Amino acid sequence: MNTDIANDAIKADSNQASSSKTLRITLIALIAILSCYYLWVLYKAVTPNVSIAYKAYYIKNQTLFWQPKQPKLALTIPSSLDMTTKVPYLSRAGWEEDADNNARLLNSTGGLYFTVPKAEQKNIHLTVSLSTPLSTPLNIHLNQWTGVLTPTTQANTLVASIPYNALITGDALQHFTIDTTSPIAIKHIDFSYQEGALAHQTITASHSQDTSPAVNH
Repeated sequence: MNTDIANDAIKADSNQASSSKTLRITLIALIAILSCYYLWVLYKAVTPNVSIAYKAYYIKNQTLFWQPKQPKLALTIPSSLDMTTKVPYLSRAGWEEDADNNARLLNSTGGLYFTVPKAEQKNIHLTVSLSTPLSTPLNIHLNQWTGVLTPTTQANTLVASIPYNALITGDALQHFTIDTTSPIAIKHIDFSYQEGALAHQTITASHSQDTSPAVNH
């Protein structure tokens, strides 16, 4: 009788130990599955399978306007950008959301985000048209390159030469900025190929021109 009771107790302990072991394995498996799931969610959050334009507008808050018809934010050269329209490349920083008097105000440092469909082999001529005259040069930047927008004899027009190798190759998002400490009203930004430019001009870290802050006259 006592032997049977002891055997039953041993069997009960064995069953309990087996159940505990099974429960531990199940919990470990669930934790492992949940960990893998959350790692996958984090990966998708860091590397979402969305367009360049979607990421720039919704995720990184880089662009001012959402334009689904421009998923790659591709800027072809030559191009003329009318600042009174909702240009998809406009940065969220610096620009007024609403255009006024046939121009858009750039209140502080701001510019454009864009990609280039192909590798450029020619230097780029940049023309910025303003609503009012500006006699002071403006510092500009394209990725790691720095240059100067210079006023011309033509009223309300500034120009600059950008070396083609200032652009990042591939599908990378280019970042172009204009430095200003006071509002300037911009009507157009035009990109064209520089006539007579050396095709193999090398990139320079900066120019030696005047880098004093812009003052709108």
